Amino acid sequence: MVFGVSGVSPEAWTAWALTRRMSPRDQVRVMKRDAYGRLDENSYPLIHRVGPAEPTTPWAMNLADEAGLFRVLCFDFDGKDKHGVDAELMEEAVDECDVLSGTLESLSIEHVVCQSSGTGGRHIWLALEGGAPKLAVAPVASAARANFRRLDHGMLLNAVTGAARPPLSPHRDGSHSTVLRGSLDTLVAPSTTIADLAALAAVLEARKPSLRAEDSAPSGPVAAGHQAHRRLSAAGTAHMATVDGGSNPSWTGFMCLLSAANAGWQLVDVEHAIQTAPGMEHFRTKNTGRGERRPRSPGEARARLSRQWDKAQQYAALRRPLLAVRGPQDLSELDAIVSDVDALLTRFRVSPGRWGRTEASSNQQTILRALAYLTLQTGKRTVAAAIRDLGPMGGLGRTTAADALIALAEAGYVERVSASDDGNAAEWRLASTFSTGPGTVRSQPLDNPRPPHEIPLSAARSTAELFNTRTHLVALLEAQLTDQRHDLFTRRGLGHLAGKLYALLRQYPSLTVDFAARLLGVTPRHTATILSRLRRHKLLIVHRDGWARSKQDLRNQAALALNVLGTLATRAERYRIEREVWAWWQAELTTMTSAPRSRPRRPHVSSRPLFVSSRPGERVWPRYPRSSTNLADHRSALELVGAGLLNPENRWQYLGEVA
Repeated sequence: MVFGVSGVSPEAWTAWALTRRMSPRDQVRVMKRDAYGRLDENSYPLIHRVGPAEPTTPWAMNLADEAGLFRVLCFDFDGKDKHGVDAELMEEAVDECDVLSGTLESLSIEHVVCQSSGTGGRHIWLALEGGAPKLAVAPVASAARANFRRLDHGMLLNAVTGAARPPLSPHRDGSHSTVLRGSLDTLVAPSTTIADLAALAAVLEARKPSLRAEDSAPSGPVAAGHQAHRRLSAAGTAHMATVDGGSNPSWTGFMCLLSAANAGWQLVDVEHAIQTAPGMEHFRTKNTGRGERRPRSPGEARARLSRQWDKAQQYAALRRPLLAVRGPQDLSELDAIVSDVDALLTRFRVSPGRWGRTEASSNQQTILRALAYLTLQTGKRTVAAAIRDLGPMGGLGRTTAADALIALAEAGYVERVSASDDGNAAEWRLASTFSTGPGTVRSQPLDNPRPPHEIPLSAARSTAELFNTRTHLVALLEAQLTDQRHDLFTRRGLGHLAGKLYALLRQYPSLTVDFAARLLGVTPRHTATILSRLRRHKLLIVHRDGWARSKQDLRNQAALALNVLGTLATRAERYRIEREVWAWWQAELTTMTSAPRSRPRRPHVSSRPLFVSSRPGERVWPRYPRSSTNLADHRSALELVGAGLLNPENRWQYLGEVA
């Protein structure tokens, strides 16, 4: 291809003429019609030479030349799922495209924004002066992937077959790619250099969300005068006050919901905040795709809020056991953790029979996933993991989690570093036998860290790639755990294996009975039984390639029909009560075994607390209930805590013998 200034206005370009000028190779890939003359498959199996004759079917252009140098880049933002176009996902794609376009403009990088088809997807095109090797493009792809969930970044990492439909080209649905912003002349007169790509990668790396996205910096300026009506974290308060939702209103809106869910808000609180919170702009108006927003109808806003709030609650429940974020002290240790978790997930995939042959094996896999998730999130090889935390993370009970941990320890998958004592959870670590990465250096003591530039990582992984891979694995584990964590997939419902099959249908557009059986590690007959149960409750639909998820999430309705709705919430409340009773009993033991002068004073009836203080400090407990024989009455303690009589905000409080 010869690059040069065409001197032709963008309006004069035709689709094929532009492709002939842009194409890095002397051929493009084209679609093939089926026996009925239709273009149902989104694939490009045929080759068409670049010449005067235009293809009769849609075509895709390679991004790199025969030597492996990228000549053009395409950032593909799509809002489709296995059912086709999803309006909610498409709006996220448009928001993310606008964010990347604004970033490119701030760096003075010439680019063209296109609507890829009539469905509303977005392409951002830019041409590279002199080309760029894969090593120069990979950091941009990795950083963009960490920033934008709706981006298909695969083509940016594939210099051999990575391709996309060029601007103005036809789509199989009859529409065409249309230019929204930018000049097509910039694509035939390249101006973007490798230095520009490095600057773009650096900006995207600096702006990417935190590992816990709700703790990320706001995506725009913050209104200083706005104050939420209920308490939020500092990051959540900033998201709520982000003017007009910032540069990415859909992302900011979900961060507001996630922060609210973490703070214990209810749906009515969120509905109240939507009325005035600047950061909740996404739920009041929608992106038209033309640089403006229009108000949503009340029904649309209510339905979208309900779906997003359910999703935020699932993520909040999964992240509840996590402690404060701690930066890794040794990147070589984090590199080993990421490699081990990646190897563990690979082991799940290549040997499904080990993890699906019995119910106990399936539960062990879930607990191992939860432990891997905690390890990645904390960045520590050893993590404190209580069975009342690990179990609910995967929708299991505490006794099931305890049995699974014992079995995994006996099988050599995990190691118990220390037992539980004095109210502290037992400490566990993943066994380091999943992978044998070369060059891994043992971590150093915390008081003797090495400078970051002296820390050796894996030979093929940079620091930025390490953190992006960690983020990707965390997102993958979160999706698997949250999809199967539902009342419907408890033992009294459809079972834990049904939840795993339902979660698999997020990764795969459709599954046949035999393929699903191989993934789960069970027999086709057992898989068919699970599929029929999911189908009976309208959670699956027939797909031409097997079975797929229904477009509407009806898990709550199915759980209600099976009388299991609220099972996980009830279990979580029971565990909270047990924890509070245990803390009460430990305080009572401390009082009983300490000298009289050093015992804490019991609260007087006239000094009853009226509210819960958020400030740290030792809690003052009333005397533990006793039976007629003066022995501890644990059953009465459970009843008192369950009734809320130890809550300072309750009108009626248990004060022990002082009353």
